[in-house]
Amino acid sequence: MTATATWYERNGASGSTTNTAVSNCDWKSTDDASASRINYPVTAGNNSYHKYNYVAFTGAFNQISNVKVAHTSGTLGTGISLKGKTTNTYATPATSALGSATDMTSPTTISSGLSVKLGTSDPTYATNNTLSSAGYTAFIITQVQTTSSATAGDSGTATLTLQYDEN
Repeated sequence: MTATATWYERNGASGSTTNTAVSNCDWKSTDDASASRINYPVTAGNNSYHKYNYVAFTGAFNQISNVKVAHTSGTLGTGISLKGKTTNTYATPATSALGSATDMTSPTTISSGLSVKLGTSDPTYATNNTLSSAGYTAFIITQVQTTSSATAGDSGTATLTLQYDEN
């Protein structure tokens, strides 16, 4: 028995959202999972839109627990910081500074990462530490924030790792 974990991104205004399966997280100047970051760059002195990612667990498993997320490798460059937090509350993504966020700019070990809650019907119901049937993580919200000293062009690659125990 093995759980399958699939990453998703939620976009759009509250009450009218789109959920898209994703394989990467491109921070950009639009609230759209499939738009090219080349067409929507985050320019120096501005912030990306908030990214509302979550993981759906499917398959046959006994329990998922101890979920953590962290920036574990890679660098983003001068004048660029990565902020993040977990929550079960969705709000229309914006470019304002992500409130109550943790600075995730520097890579760290997964054991020092953010704890992530779990729920069965949607990320907005993720309030538990364990999951024993198909379900979801809470939202993992991230944002790239830049200063006027940020270099133009691609910013580098950051690896965000999600780790969990499966029984």
